Amino acid sequence: MTRLVWAQLRHRVGRALVLLLGVVVAATAFTVLTGTAETQRLEIVGTVEKNFRSQYDVLVRPKGSATALERSQGLVRANYLSGIFGGISMEQYEKIKEINGVEIAAPIAMIGYVVLGGTEAIDVTDLLHEGDRTMFRVERTRVTDRGLTRIPFRQPQYEYFTRRPIDLDFQELRQRNATFVMGAQEVLPSGRQAPLKTSLGWSEDPAKASPFPAEAALPVVNHWSLKTGWGEFDPSNIGLRTGRATVVISQGFPFVLAAVDPAAEARLTGLDRAMAQGRYLKNDTPRDTSREVKLLASSVPYADQQDEIVIRRLPEEAADKVVDGVPSGKFLPYLDKRRGEVVKRVTIGAGQVYERMLKQWSDIPRGHFHPLKRYWTSGPTAYREQGGRRLAALPVRNAPQTWKNPSADEEGGDDSPIAPVGAADTQFRELTPRTVEGMITDGLTTRVVGRFDPAELPGFSELTRLPMETYNPPVARPGDARTAGLLGNRPLLPNDNVAGYLQAPPLLLANLQEMEKIARMTVGRPTAKAPLSVIRVRVSGVVGTDPVSRERISQVARDIVAATGLEVDITVGSSPSPVTVELPAGSFGRPALTLEEDWVNKGVAYRILNAADRKSVVLFVLVLAVCALFVLNGAAAAVRARRAELGVLACLGWSRPKLFGTVLSEVGAIGLLAGTASAALAGPVAAWAGVAPPGQRIWLAVPAAVLLALLAGLVPAWRASRVPPAEAVRPAVRLPRRARSPRGVAGLALSGLTRVPGRTLLGAATLAVAVFGLTVLLGVTNGFRGRVVGSLLGDAIVVQARPADYAAVAVMFALAALAVADVLYLGMRERDTELAALRGSGWPGGALARLIVLEGAGIGLLGALAGAVGGAAASFALTGGLPVAVITGALVAAGVAVALAALASAAPALLVQRLPLARILAQE
Repeated sequence: MTRLVWAQLRHRVGRALVLLLGVVVAATAFTVLTGTAETQRLEIVGTVEKNFRSQYDVLVRPKGSATALERSQGLVRANYLSGIFGGISMEQYEKIKEINGVEIAAPIAMIGYVVLGGTEAIDVTDLLHEGDRTMFRVERTRVTDRGLTRIPFRQPQYEYFTRRPIDLDFQELRQRNATFVMGAQEVLPSGRQAPLKTSLGWSEDPAKASPFPAEAALPVVNHWSLKTGWGEFDPSNIGLRTGRATVVISQGFPFVLAAVDPAAEARLTGLDRAMAQGRYLKNDTPRDTSREVKLLASSVPYADQQDEIVIRRLPEEAADKVVDGVPSGKFLPYLDKRRGEVVKRVTIGAGQVYERMLKQWSDIPRGHFHPLKRYWTSGPTAYREQGGRRLAALPVRNAPQTWKNPSADEEGGDDSPIAPVGAADTQFRELTPRTVEGMITDGLTTRVVGRFDPAELPGFSELTRLPMETYNPPVARPGDARTAGLLGNRPLLPNDNVAGYLQAPPLLLANLQEMEKIARMTVGRPTAKAPLSVIRVRVSGVVGTDPVSRERISQVARDIVAATGLEVDITVGSSPSPVTVELPAGSFGRPALTLEEDWVNKGVAYRILNAADRKSVVLFVLVLAVCALFVLNGAAAAVRARRAELGVLACLGWSRPKLFGTVLSEVGAIGLLAGTASAALAGPVAAWAGVAPPGQRIWLAVPAAVLLALLAGLVPAWRASRVPPAEAVRPAVRLPRRARSPRGVAGLALSGLTRVPGRTLLGAATLAVAVFGLTVLLGVTNGFRGRVVGSLLGDAIVVQARPADYAAVAVMFALAALAVADVLYLGMRERDTELAALRGSGWPGGALARLIVLEGAGIGLLGALAGAVGGAAASFALTGGLPVAVITGALVAAGVAVALAALASAAPALLVQRLPLARILAQE
């Protein structure tokens, strides 16, 4: 039998070489590509290991704080802290710290929004009239949302300046809702005192007043004496200097006040190493305990807000009417008709006001206070789901009483509701006002004792960024081209709208002792029993993505749930994932926006590790499948060509097992030679392709090639052993049910394809597998980018994995083209008598070439359709959708398959024109 096998290989060199080439290509490609896949897997594992762990491993939230969307899709929403104010007790915090395996438990207690205003002084001394008095009309527009929102102040601000002295009547200033102008009297050269309130003392009914400064019914008025300032008041406290005329513009900042454990926060985040000025937080000793709340402030405001200021100088007679005592009822209509000339335009940004405010908040003169009288807590934003990870934010409206001043009942208190300027815009959060007990003299006061710079915090990977709103603002990028154009391709940022969609991170931090002070003195004490909002937990003994580390984290999470009953999210191995949010139009010009936010996708790293090379393995298996089909076709062709010979052997007494072994041995010998050649070629091919060398893996090519050849040859060998001897010498062509005469080249091509349907289907199947592989690759790559991986870490790894995947697809198409060429060649050889007869009857060589090309195109079309449909169905099953890129890719892959099949028919088409007609016909 061995001599027969060797003789067959030696006398049928062409067929053996074709089979050998197919197996060599497949084995070499598989060896090189699997080596590359292993290298890339190590790169993936390295990327995951590097970005596996962020600041904390477990996030503990109050029970019920996770939304249905978060639970269903394994997410933690962006800006999640801005809607959680309390819910975890100190007792639960102590239990978590005592759990075995908890290395650090760092709580955050969100206290609320504290609005504090800063000022910016605009010097207008050089713009004064030469006389004693000048009045300016100041027009103001608040600009936010990258310039899309413009909130104009309905009423101007009037500034009255005089070079004469001004005295203040403090008795009159003690009246309810009194302003400084009520007790101000200008001292004239004659010694007479002219009360300014006669002309400038207008005021509106607090019950009818709008809580929003931009919607005031009456103008704001300020007065200033270049000689004496505001009587006995220290002008330097608000940035004014005697001898100079200054217009003061204030901006409010809604600080999110939060409390942390200083020691735990330093260990978890390194906050103590990010100090830019002053001192870090510390716990008070009994001697240090006071009613002053000591704060740590961020050095960055994270606010997108600015004021456009237009200063107009009124005629000299306007200021003279004030000392003439023109009643305000007549003076206001007079001012409305005289806008004056523009003398200055200024834009005041948030940064400069914020810096001045922090300085004043830190260096508080003796006898001055920054009282803490009120703050607000907010609920989370509500969404309407629009399918997938697409949401629409739902607006709300807060009642005017939300902004009521809690100091209204105190002596001299102003009971006019006052809100931040930006709060007049569309609101998305329900606010709850909180009042702190006590008078200004015996209540809580605040002082900034240090500043931290968020940029100096220890860096963590952007690929595994967790919700760190304590230090970073929420990121809301443009979600489509229209929004990108509106925002100038910049992200949307928070502003002073306390109930706005985006909220600044906690710019103020206190320690837990200060938090307890505020909780005790807040009316109703709503968070006294459970003041903490979240607890971030870092687990000890975690060294990477190994099963032991993962089990440590899971066990700690289970223990926390058992001990406290709180909501627990395992955040280690998480990564930001894009969620699209439709933001409705604002009330002051901002159009509707489509934003993209990074919500935290939990456990991405685990899913990537579990499927790190699954896609590549599938593609490489498809490579082997194409090769197996190729070898199957070649082996079947060899058996068909030797049917008479095998029949003779059967008649001579060869048993079925011996016939089976002979055919299988021939195929196995080809596999052995191919594996040896593949082992020799793998190293040079890898070096030429610029991929990682296969190393010891090259020796796997030998058994892999032999096994592949044997598996592919099983069916042909079995069929060769089962055919009866008498039937073996008969033609192997399927007889038609009904005789018919094909018309033209196309009809004859169709007849040729159906002549041996099994072989045609084998050729089409090789192309179908290649088209299927490319379509699935495109579907997975595009689908994973937003859904299956759908995270920064996953996207980075998808990009890494592309070269080897597409190389595998290229190999599949190459093998498929070779298989189609082989199918056409075999068909041509089996029909050489018919083709010679056609040529002898007058058919030109070009017509026979077209016949072969049409048969190749038919095989290509059949395989292309099957592969494209199957690939699209598989992509839809994997990703839940068919992106346009996948559909386009499937059509392109199908077109490539048809073109490649037609191209593969070129060689058989050339050979058919060179058939030796005389010899073939003479043999018949």
